[in-house]
Amino acid sequence: MSHTPAPWKIDGAHSTRVLLINDAKGYAIGEIVDTRNPANAKLIAAAPDLLEALLTALPYVEDHEESNVYKRGAVARAVKQIRTAIYNATN
Repeated sequence: MSHTPAPWKIDGAHSTRVLLINDAKGYAIGEIVDTRNPANAKLIAAAPDLLEALLTALPYVEDHEESNVYKRGAVARAVKQIRTAIYNATN
């Protein structure tokens, strides 16, 4: 499964109770119905950038899985969390 390419941006809808998430061409790809917390819309709009950051960071984090510099298991947990987030975003 692939998502609509970035950038995504937040636009107001014809109602004060709905925020739209639009793609780069201005097409609505989602909507936030509860606008009491605009941070939710910002997080959703940032999703493609966050996924790209995780994909970029994963190999660097994996390189430190056997490092003795970090608390035991900390890097392994981080790798698992990153892989889970990537999996959930792409499947």
